[in-house]
Amino acid sequence: MFENTKREIERKIESQDFDAYALIIGYKGEDWQFMSDGVDLDTYFDAASVGKVYPTTALALQAIGKGLLSLDDTLEKFFSNVPEDKKNITVKNLLTHTSGLIRTPYPENIAERGRDSVIEFLLSKPLVYEPGSHFAYCCDGIMLIGLILEKVYGAPLEEVFRIYMKEPLGLTRTTYHIAIDEENMVMCNHRADLGGIIYDDNNVRQLRGIPAGNGGNFITAGDLQKFVKAIIEKDERLCANEMFDLAEKNYTAGLPVLDGDRSTENHGLGFVYVNENCEQACDLFPEGSIGHVGWSGQSFFLNRELGLYVILLTNSMRYQNLKKNLKGGERDKAVHQMRIDIHRAIKKDLGL
Repeated sequence: MFENTKREIERKIESQDFDAYALIIGYKGEDWQFMSDGVDLDTYFDAASVGKVYPTTALALQAIGKGLLSLDDTLEKFFSNVPEDKKNITVKNLLTHTSGLIRTPYPENIAERGRDSVIEFLLSKPLVYEPGSHFAYCCDGIMLIGLILEKVYGAPLEEVFRIYMKEPLGLTRTTYHIAIDEENMVMCNHRADLGGIIYDDNNVRQLRGIPAGNGGNFITAGDLQKFVKAIIEKDERLCANEMFDLAEKNYTAGLPVLDGDRSTENHGLGFVYVNENCEQACDLFPEGSIGHVGWSGQSFFLNRELGLYVILLTNSMRYQNLKKNLKGGERDKAVHQMRIDIHRAIKKDLGL
């Protein structure tokens, strides 16, 4: 079974798209696992932007379900000295990438005064459109969600994750920082050692240990599978039942995409919403499916009605650079095509 998928993975390895991977396919209550040598369910991969939803979005949905947070809450509720142009930005704007903020590299000194320095920097950036009027995929908005969660719970984000998601769902290894000599890990980007802990994410390393809501955590295929199954089953250990329906809508349909933003995907609350614009998943997953992708080569997508999910963790971004010398948009396109090809092969094997 899955002969097309196996052949596609072999082609990707031969063409030097990646050399380390974990692929889990779930369909109608069964699941199949395919992994490269040295990789298992507990192998660490850099989450990249998968971290925006696993766990940040899910923790935000949980807080909303508990009445600790509201989609209509504005930045002023959580931060002091919010600039006038940002006072009306809501939690909903942040989760749907409609805040008016755009991605900007964090400066090297951003963490000098801890979280206050990070917040000050994020709030100092000029808006490029009126909140709610456009869509522009933005790391900084989800970073602010992580900082808001710390305010709501009165604890660092890694502790919020451990108490309210990791332990309840029985997750084993997912974490924000790992040791430089950590066993059973795949290098997914340009690794940096900062005082004995390592970072694979270019932006997150500038935070010097402050956990980022927008990515940079380390995940495993086994833990991500538990998370995905919890979504499919509407597991209330993850969040209140009604929050799943609230999150899995298309909140950005019809919004103009900011000039220069390469993303044309639509979004639910945090999650990518699959429709014809979601080229990386739409060949396999029907409209209404949800998921997310990570810059370093990670992705997951799911459809509850079909009982279908696919988890793909790789070191594709790093490998495309090292072996093919691909950079920038050319490298992004190659990683996107890798996902498309594997999803198409899975579709053939499942007869969908």
